[in-house]
This record gives sequence, C-alpha cells and structure tokens, in this order.
Amino acid sequence: MVEIPYGKRMKPRYVRFLIITVVGVALVAFALDVPWLLITLIVLGVLNTVVCVGALYVLTKQPHTVSDDELRLRQLGFFDWRIPTADLGPAQIAERTHKGQRSVEVIGDALVIQSLTRTNVSVPFHEPQLVDLGKTGVQRVERVEFWADEPEKAVREINARTT
Repeated sequence: MVEIPYGKRMKPRYVRFLIITVVGVALVAFALDVPWLLITLIVLGVLNTVVCVGALYVLTKQPHTVSDDELRLRQLGFFDWRIPTADLGPAQIAERTHKGQRSVEVIGDALVIQSLTRTNVSVPFHEPQLVDLGKTGVQRVERVEFWADEPEKAVREINARTT
C-alpha cells in the first residue's frame, strides 16, 4: 500500500486557527473581568483547539492510499471511499479550480474531493460508479478528481496498479 498525502495545503490553515485561538483566549482572559463570558470563551477556545488538532492528526495519519486492490480516498474524517483498482481507468494530472460549496461533492459527472477549491488528479472509471454523499443522496459519477500533494507520484502509483 502506498500513501498519497493530501494535507499540505490545509495544514497551515489549521495551524493559523490554533495560533489565533490561543492568542485570542489569552487576550480575552487578560481584558475581561466577566467570569461567565471568560469561561464561555475558554470553553469555545478549547473546543476549537480540539477540532484543529484532530484535523491536523487526520491529515497526517489518514492519507489517500492505493494498493493492488483499491484506491482509498479520504477527506479528513468525514469521507472515506474505497474504489477497486479494477474499476479505474488511467489516472492523469489535471489541475482544476472548483467553485463547489463542499469539500466533497458531485460536480457534473465527477466526484470532486477538493483541497481549498483545487484538485490536481483525475481518474476515470471503466463503468460509472454510484457514490452516496448522505444529504445529496446516491449519485452516478464517471470519474473522481482529488488533491494529492505529489500528483506525479499519485498518478504513477495509481497507473502502476491499473494498467
């Protein structure tokens, strides 16, 4: 199994959120003398810190992967799709900007797993696939587009297992 990291673009954003949270809570703690408001802001700061640390952990420890049997695509802890490699066509580098509303959604005939509105790898399917995204229901897609930190390596590894 080969890892295909996808978090390089998102990690700095979460680190900034962490810094802003810590500095913001510290400044509020020194400036406010209203105990209930201070406690509320500290609790919210702690929750934000937990979310940011969790996102950083997932980005590091749960990358996309490809093996002889499957391509596994993830988006933080919210999306995990396993596609048999036998169903995949030849992968290619295809850098695109998307104007989607969600980090994982169907746009046209593609399942788009974007990183800050961008994808850079496109993989067609031999036959259309069904994907269930919950709220939007089951949809039919003919390819998947996703972000890889090293798209050349991702394409090379996927194609080594599909051709």
